[in-house]
Amino acid sequence: MKNSIQIERKNLGKKGDYATAIMFGVISLLGIFSIFWDWKSSLAPVVCVIITYFLNRKIIILEHLKWFFVGLILVGLLLSWGIQLSLWMFILQFLALTCILGVISSVKKLGRDRRDVIFSLNADNFSCLCPGSNDYKGYALNPMGYKKYFMTKDIDSIQQDRNGLLIVVKGEVLRPRELSASEVAQILAYFNANHVELIAAIPAQHIYREEGELAWVKILVFGIPCALGGLSIYFLGDNGRNIAVSAISILLAILLVPLLLKFVNIWKRGSLNK
Repeated sequence: MKNSIQIERKNLGKKGDYATAIMFGVISLLGIFSIFWDWKSSLAPVVCVIITYFLNRKIIILEHLKWFFVGLILVGLLLSWGIQLSLWMFILQFLALTCILGVISSVKKLGRDRRDVIFSLNADNFSCLCPGSNDYKGYALNPMGYKKYFMTKDIDSIQQDRNGLLIVVKGEVLRPRELSASEVAQILAYFNANHVELIAAIPAQHIYREEGELAWVKILVFGIPCALGGLSIYFLGDNGRNIAVSAISILLAILLVPLLLKFVNIWKRGSLNK
């Protein structure tokens, strides 16, 4: 094969950065609230976080993480012995407050534009975004984490169907994501130009069935909590005027999502075992 194809998307990987920033932000808030709970005991971890920030500007702490944690534990032991500070409380507060640095780093990443390669193909290998049928939650948070690499010579067949592109690699059916109709046509033209035989149709009914199930899972797992949360806020929370009830409704709706996902996974495992 001659030439190559590389398809990019602007800032697709930022979904993962947003999720990381939110996670760090939630943990940071817990650390900040803990300061108001006992501000005297919180002085030591706050000072250590400030020192860590300036230390990280001189050296890359991640490259010396083992020694950093050894030093942290030694500092905690000295503080627990000298000022009767709880070692575990010190470490937990320090880790929670350190997440503020993670928020700062994530915000800096979000402020920079970048282009992510979602599909590449040449004579030797190709890569694409192809999450499994059970990876929808992780893919929504971090699409670029599901980029996989294959050998081009291992492609058994490639075709266009009603939902995009299907590639069979060593008997495994792949569904590359994020590709537009024109990009699918470009990829097929590449194979045609290099005289690679394309199979007109492959048995794909199970693919359509799995994708249909996935669509229903998304509707049920995310739609039901949103509907119940909205109804609760409208009727029980006086259309949002009762802040306490509305906040509880939102929290319960969020907690309902992983619970429903758990039930769906149990049901799917039971269906496969039959």
